[in-house]
Amino acid sequence: MEVHLRPLTMSDLPRVLEWSQDEAFCLANGWPVGLPAEQLQDWFVRLLNNPPADLVRKGIVITTPEQPEGYLVGFVDLREVNLLEKRARLRIAIGDESRRGQGVGYAAGLQMLEHAFRELGLERITAEVHSSNNRMLGLLEKLGFKREGVLRQHETRQGIKEDVHLFGMLREEFESASSTLRLETSSPQA
Repeated sequence: MEVHLRPLTMSDLPRVLEWSQDEAFCLANGWPVGLPAEQLQDWFVRLLNNPPADLVRKGIVITTPEQPEGYLVGFVDLREVNLLEKRARLRIAIGDESRRGQGVGYAAGLQMLEHAFRELGLERITAEVHSSNNRMLGLLEKLGFKREGVLRQHETRQGIKEDVHLFGMLREEFESASSTLRLETSSPQA
C-alpha cells in the first residue's frame, strides 16, 4: 500500500457523502451528524471552486496492487495558513473506516508536514484534538508534535464538555526527526 496526496476533485464527492453518514467520522472532524446530501454537495462545490486563501486541503489516496489507480480514503489540511507569521494548523481525517489505524494518517501527515516546512517555508505547525480522539492524540505524538497545553472543558460534544489538547511542532524539530520519520514510513505496514 502506498499513500499519496492530491487535490480534491468533483469525482470525490460520492466518497465525501459516504463519510458524512459515519457518525464517528463526523464527531472526530467537527461535522454535524446527519446533514442533508444537498447541503454537503453545496459545501463541497464551494470548497473546490472558491477555497479559502488560508486553507491547503489535499485528498489522501492509497494505491494497492488490486487498485493501482488509487482511491480516496480521507483528506489532510493545513488551516489558518499565515505566511507572514509562517504558521498553520494541521488536521487529518480518514474517512474510510477500513483504513483507520493502518498508518495512512501517519504517512499523509508526514507528507503534509514536508510540504508545510519545505515548500511553504512555514516555521510552526499546531494541532488541536479533543480528548476523546485517542487515535489522533497518538498520531500527533508519533509524528513528533509536542503537547503544549490543554483547554479544559473547552467544547461541548454530544452534550458533554470536553478538553481540547494543544500540540505544536517547530521546523527545526521536524528537520531533526525527519530522517527517522521517513525510515518508518518506508517500512511495510501490517
